Amino acid sequence: MIALSIHAIFEGIALGLNKNMSATINIVIAVFLHKWAAAMSLGISLAKTFPDNPRFILLLVLTFSCATPLGVTIGIILTAAPPIVDIAFSSLAGGTFLYIACSEVIVEEFSVPGHRWLKYFAFLIGCAIITSLFFIESG
Repeated sequence: MIALSIHAIFEGIALGLNKNMSATINIVIAVFLHKWAAAMSLGISLAKTFPDNPRFILLLVLTFSCATPLGVTIGIILTAAPPIVDIAFSSLAGGTFLYIACSEVIVEEFSVPGHRWLKYFAFLIGCAIITSLFFIESG
């Protein structure tokens, strides 16, 4: 929950720092496409970890749900900062995304037996799609 919330704050800061409408739309789409999966994963994990404490789960989920708006607010406050601030926070948002994907999601998925080749194929397809977005945007 802490790692996901920190990531959400950084992605919110990256969103709030944007002055360009097309970059803002790209980040909004990126957040929209993966936020539901992060929230679903967090909810399932919390329900398994704290099955007898629904109020605590609600508190943690509310904390997570406030992280991105908090980051956007911080980003808007920092819009007068030099461009290196935007670069730094955008890099931190991307880095936290990669960290969570590589240390939490991928490791856990491949540790569960069954359909490993299918999971690997889906992983490669995802990497190819993400890589192709770079070429689409730069072209």
